[in-house]
Order: sequence, then structure tokens, then C-alpha cells
Amino acid sequence: MRISFILLTFFAVMSLFGLSFADGPRSGSISGNLSYPSEDIPPLRVCAISIEDTKISVCVRTEMNCTTYWIKAIPAGKYYVVAYVDTASSPDFLPGAGGFTRAVPCGLTVHCEDHRLLAVDVSPGHETKGIDPGDWYAPEGAFPPEP
Repeated sequence: MRISFILLTFFAVMSLFGLSFADGPRSGSISGNLSYPSEDIPPLRVCAISIEDTKISVCVRTEMNCTTYWIKAIPAGKYYVVAYVDTASSPDFLPGAGGFTRAVPCGLTVHCEDHRLLAVDVSPGHETKGIDPGDWYAPEGAFPPEP
């Protein structure tokens, strides 16, 4: 009897706040490989930046020579992915940013001249893999400022 009351109360509270078990996850994740045009990869701050509102972002910090990243708990939507050099952690490196641009799937050769950021779809409960922010050759101002 007591368990029934507790369960009834629990479901009533969930209903009050508009929650249900059927809703499932409301966020997804993005992962990929990291690179840098040097022998070492500096500590980076890799950010998923909302295309609709650049004030909304989810970021992770990486350690020196880290070659992969995984940003979790990103609300569903469309994002740009940019890796910013974390100069606070590693002042030996100059500030800079690498993005997931059209030049990345092109192969980052000299013939890949389109440095526009690619939109990345984030779906609830899904990991979007292979998003490599490796275009360190885009012109200044091509990426949003670091959030």
C-alpha cells in the first residue's frame, strides 16, 4: 500500500512538471579527432556553438596531445564545432582556432579553399561521430569568437 502511494505521488509530480518516461533523452553528443599544424597538439577548448544563437554553446577542455574529444549533453539542434587553443593552460602556443569546415571533408589540401563552417545536427540520444575540427587555415574572423 505504501509503495503504491509513493509511486502514485512520483508520477503525479512528474506529470505536474510535464515529464514522462516516454520523453527519453533530450540531448545528444558530438565526437571526433583533433589535430594541430605542429608536432604537438596544444590543450584545446572544443565547443559546439548553436547556429541559431551563438550565445548557446557546450564546450570541453582537452589535455596536451589529446587526439580525440567527446562533447556530451548537447541540446538537440544544429551546431558549429570549433577547437580553440587554450592559451591559459599552455601559454607557449599562440591563440588560434580550428573548425569543422567544408575544407575538412575535402581533405585539407591546397585545393580546398572553402573554409565555411559545416552545420552539425545533434539528435536526442544520438552521438554524431567523425566531426573533426581540423581546419586551422581559415582566414581570421571565419569562426565565432570563443564562448
